[in-house]
This record gives sequence, C-alpha cells and structure tokens, in this order.
Amino acid sequence: MEKPIQIFDAHNIFDFIEINHPYHPKNPAFLILKKGKLNFTENLNSIELAENYVALIDSRKVYEILEISDDLEIFLVAFDKEFTEKLPLKINRLNAYVYFRNELVCHFQLGTPQFEKIWKNVDLLKNILESEDFTTHHDEIIRHLFSSLVYQFGDTVSKNSDFSKEKISRKHELVLHFLKKVGEHFLEEKEVTFYAEQQFITSRHLSAVLKEVTGNTAGQVIAAFVMKEAKAQLSSTDKSIYEISMDLKFSDQYSFGHFFKKHSGESPHVYRKRFKN
Repeated sequence: MEKPIQIFDAHNIFDFIEINHPYHPKNPAFLILKKGKLNFTENLNSIELAENYVALIDSRKVYEILEISDDLEIFLVAFDKEFTEKLPLKINRLNAYVYFRNELVCHFQLGTPQFEKIWKNVDLLKNILESEDFTTHHDEIIRHLFSSLVYQFGDTVSKNSDFSKEKISRKHELVLHFLKKVGEHFLEEKEVTFYAEQQFITSRHLSAVLKEVTGNTAGQVIAAFVMKEAKAQLSSTDKSIYEISMDLKFSDQYSFGHFFKKHSGESPHVYRKRFKN
C-alpha cells in the first residue's frame, strides 16, 4: 500500500477487494456500510452485511466475496499494521490491530446515530487525505482522525462483544474458542488433540460438541481452514504448488496434493487452471 491509510468507496472498492475466488486482503481495514448489501465468507463464516453495519477486515483471514448490491454506499479504511502501532492509543495497553483481531466477532449493526458519527468521521478523514491543501499539521490531523475511528470501533466491539458473550452456552463457548485457536494455529497444528488440550477436554468430547453445534467434527473444521488457505494461495498468488505445500506445512508436494484432492475432488493443478488464463 502506497500510503499508511487509504479509503475506498463504492467507486473504487475493487481496487481493494477481489471477486470470484478466495483471497487474503493485502491490508486490514475498517468496513463501514451505509447502504446496500455485501455477502462474503470469512474463513468458514458466512457473513451478510446490510445498512448501518461496521466490520473489521483481517488480512490474516481468507475472504471470498459472494454478492455485492448495485446500490452500495461504503467506506473501506485500509491501513498498515505498523501505522497503528505508532499511534498514542490507550486500549488495554495493546495496539489497536491486535485488540480487534482477538475478538471473536467483529461485525455489528449499529443504531443510526452511532453509525452516523463513524461515517462522518471517515468522510472527514477521506477529505483530508485527498486534499491538496497541506496545512502545517496535516499529518497530525490524519493521525488524530484515524485514532478517533479506532476508539469508535473499540467502543463498538467492547459493547457488543460483552453482550454477546453473556448469552452463549458452554458448548458454544467451546466451539468459539476452538474456531479462534484453529484460525491462529492451523498451519502448524493440524491434530485435534492440540486444541482439545487447550480447553482441558478430550479430543472425543471436543469433536462431539463440534458435531452437535456445527454439523462437522473438529478434524473436518481444521481441514476446511487448510483448504480455504490453499485455495486462496492457488487462485491469487504465483507461488508454485511446491511452495504452497511448504507454506501449509505439508511434508511434501505429494501429501498436499493428496489432501487437496481428498477434500475438493480435484488436484491443486486443476483447481488453479480456473484462475490462470
């Protein structure tokens, strides 16, 4: 990204997002949707956003855009992680990016007054970023406006996450914790035992709970994370299949090919050909 902060709207949103295949966003971003509909998958989660939604786009995760309405009014505030770490923020002594990405749910529909405050802040930030009238304190104004946006998102995440966590059952808590940990460690840890031990339960119990709540076993969920990452790299990078198999921590290219065909019905090479003309 040329600048530490870039704001995209409905006119240039395709400069940030990709369609028709899984991919990793190049940068994290705050998404603010005022009007229209946006459907996508984030790792294994299907997400539908509509009027007055805000969300965090996490560059570590795999996204696939499924539907974008024609009447979209949207801001995407993309930023460098290093930029947030230099801001004088006071959020649990953590940098803002780490704070948000550690939350289990990062998309919320807001009331109109709260949403409008965020929208107006981003609109002002966009105007300052695009202005050719550089003032003495131009960079400071940008940092403070972006910091304000971070705090607004922080308040939103804090209020909504606390409320949602009060309502979930023990089984759902186990599932959410498992999904979060798989998202963080699936490249290095593909065995169910690793995740079960973190919650002080047996692998059998974890898989039984996963099957009851999600319809899939723990092993199937781990495999699905690996497949999402594999498809993203095959469809949107120029890495060789050998390099991808090493990235995904397979012992060799043959093992990766066998795994991929088992879970998709086709080889990595055949899958990749769809996107390479």
